[in-house]
Amino acid sequence: MKLLTHTPTLLAGLFALGLMNIGTAHAAEQQHSYSNSGYCQLAAKGTSAYQRNVLAAYAGKLGYAPSQRECRSLQQQRAVTTPVFELGSAIKQFEQGSVRKLPHATVEKLKTLDSSRQQQWFDLVAG
Repeated sequence: MKLLTHTPTLLAGLFALGLMNIGTAHAAEQQHSYSNSGYCQLAAKGTSAYQRNVLAAYAGKLGYAPSQRECRSLQQQRAVTTPVFELGSAIKQFEQGSVRKLPHATVEKLKTLDSSRQQQWFDLVAG
């Protein structure tokens, strides 16, 4: 019998929770920024039916679909401006203004790795 007396309160709470979830999803959608470079990164991932639907939705949010020529141009610019990973500057940036310090033995071991492995480790740890 007590359950019946609390049912309206329970329903009102569930309704409010549902409205809050809808509002949160809408706010998250509003905060996402759409760009032609984002579109081109998605376009480079593949051409499955799902991917085409994602691209169509992204183009709708962006307001237009960038051409293949524009995507190639953006990719070339990104390749030119991508900085080369340097262990010394990465360690300095990681430790700057922080109490985090890498042990000397760790730094020496990192120096023995090739550049791509150093960057993978650094992205994993310092991310």
